Amino acid sequence: MKYYYHPVSPNCRKVTAVIHHLGLQATPIVVDLKKGEHLTPEFLAVNPNGRVPALIDGDRRIWESNAIIIYLAEKAASDLWPDDDRRLDVLKWLFWEQGHLMYATGIPFYQLVVKPLIGEQPDQQRIDEAYASFRRLAKVLDDQLAGNAYVVGDALSLADFALAGNFSFASKTGLPMDELSNIRRWLNTLDEIPAWADCAPPPLGG
Repeated sequence: MKYYYHPVSPNCRKVTAVIHHLGLQATPIVVDLKKGEHLTPEFLAVNPNGRVPALIDGDRRIWESNAIIIYLAEKAASDLWPDDDRRLDVLKWLFWEQGHLMYATGIPFYQLVVKPLIGEQPDQQRIDEAYASFRRLAKVLDDQLAGNAYVVGDALSLADFALAGNFSFASKTGLPMDELSNIRRWLNTLDEIPAWADCAPPPLGG
């Protein structure tokens, strides 16, 4: 397998963690976004959307981070992707992550991390709107984690890796985390998993 990624991307972090956790062999290929490598004809042949992560396995070209981690878990026959009624619950949280939480955390990341790197000024109104959305959405997740070790009950699943990636830059982007005691406990639990802790994004300047 060939795995195209960027170490700063929260979506890539979840894929990297799943690869490592499952002990799968995949050749990592860093896509230099600053140099525009994600827009080259060679990479667009892998993912026509010009985004990381992406995976090649034989004749398969797989993109969208949650589709990739499902594919990997099925390939390894892993219980991260359970074969019982919990699968629907995992799938529900994967959709929720991409449809809702990713935007609430991604906007502050773009405004406060990416923009300064490219010489642009953050838009405080967009940041404040994202914080408001984050507070509402994060409470949903915090309530789900009340009494549960992991997002779907007491067993680690793909939902945990997918959702946790969104908090990779929580401190850097000022996400309001003080009242989210269940999420903070859950993130501390995940940090004890070597595959997750070892693929933390590198420090950023600024």
